[in-house]
Amino acid sequence: MVQFVGFLLFLVFVDEYGLPYARAIASPFGWVHPLLLDPTAIKVRPFDLLVVGVLIWASTKGKREAMVAPMKTALFLVVLTTIFFFAYGMHHGGDARAASWQVYLIFSAVLLAFTVAAIARKAADFTVLAKWLVAAAIYRAAMCWISYLTWAHHLAGATGATLTSHDDTITWVVGVFVLVVDAIAEGSPKVYVRDGVLALFFLGAIQFNSRRIAWVSLAMGLVVLYTLFPRSAAKRRINRAMTIFAPIVALYVAVGWGRPNPIFFPLRSLSSVSTQEDTSTLARNAENLGLIATSNSSSLALGTGWGKPYIFLTKKYDISGIFDLWQYVPHNSILGLLAFTGFIGFAGFWLVMPTALFLNARVARLAADTKARDVAAVAAAQLIVCANQLYGDMGIFLLKPMYALAISYAIALRLPTTAGVWGTPRQPATVRRA
Repeated sequence: MVQFVGFLLFLVFVDEYGLPYARAIASPFGWVHPLLLDPTAIKVRPFDLLVVGVLIWASTKGKREAMVAPMKTALFLVVLTTIFFFAYGMHHGGDARAASWQVYLIFSAVLLAFTVAAIARKAADFTVLAKWLVAAAIYRAAMCWISYLTWAHHLAGATGATLTSHDDTITWVVGVFVLVVDAIAEGSPKVYVRDGVLALFFLGAIQFNSRRIAWVSLAMGLVVLYTLFPRSAAKRRINRAMTIFAPIVALYVAVGWGRPNPIFFPLRSLSSVSTQEDTSTLARNAENLGLIATSNSSSLALGTGWGKPYIFLTKKYDISGIFDLWQYVPHNSILGLLAFTGFIGFAGFWLVMPTALFLNARVARLAADTKARDVAAVAAAQLIVCANQLYGDMGIFLLKPMYALAISYAIALRLPTTAGVWGTPRQPATVRRA
């Protein structure tokens, strides 16, 4: 059943509905959206109905190890908070269609988290899901590279241009993390070469897709991975590699900072995150100011409720002609949460993040099983990537960041118990003598 859920997630992650390259070259997975992601007559997506079916199936398999109680409580709090602020928004004149669009993936992610935790019992099960994610990353990177080499060469590095989708950032960055951990765990030259080539393949796709936040997420996630690796021969090898490559990286930065050459595109992306006031940055600034104004115009504790638009201070960046719900789905989901649900709703939603991060970090540092430590380390780094996506690129309203969060939540629900770092240790069974 883990393979089945992994395959479903693979299909969702390679869905090609509305992608730029689908109009220019091909879309072999264009059938995924109408089959799995278009709402049914009851307004629930087939993907979620399948996930519910898997959860029901898992519940019939007899008694299983208890899930981690604080993580369960935090996820239930997310659900209750979302329901309350949906009702609050409707009571204050919110638009039900817009509110449903806003909160659907929150419920879907919680459902997926509990389902994955119900069918996955050990680290190897989560490794299966990681393999499906890497497979999706390879496919999307291939389509990105093909686009770059054919119809979209002139778009690489352009402001706001994407060759695939915004949330492919999650797939490729987390894919790099999986490859890094795999290479360190295996420790063989053959694996180093294989994973190194694939990582470079993903890095090229990241650059061609022009999402600056991807480089920030990659850097922060690698720091988390490094911090969570225990002291070992592998970490000593990492330290030696860092010592060798640090001067090379420093030279690359010194020579390439501010230069327009293609080889320095990653540096240009990083530098423009905070210093380059292009159209994208100005539009985000205007949006953020509108969200702040929305917070100030309503209750700071409760916000406007779901289904209410945020205040826009300028029509210069109005995109209602192509997306009528744009005032309900800001790029900055963090400020959006504060505007729509106030600090009470924000706390109710956000508490699950540090809870999951703590539990995954605990497994990564304390578990005896090496594979469990590796899985938990990637889960912790994945949380950081998703948090960045929520902050800067419509994270709550996109499938990949929310479903990546769900997997990290599922690991935090299940792995601390099975890895022996949470709860009461099992006592060996007593053998009754005849």
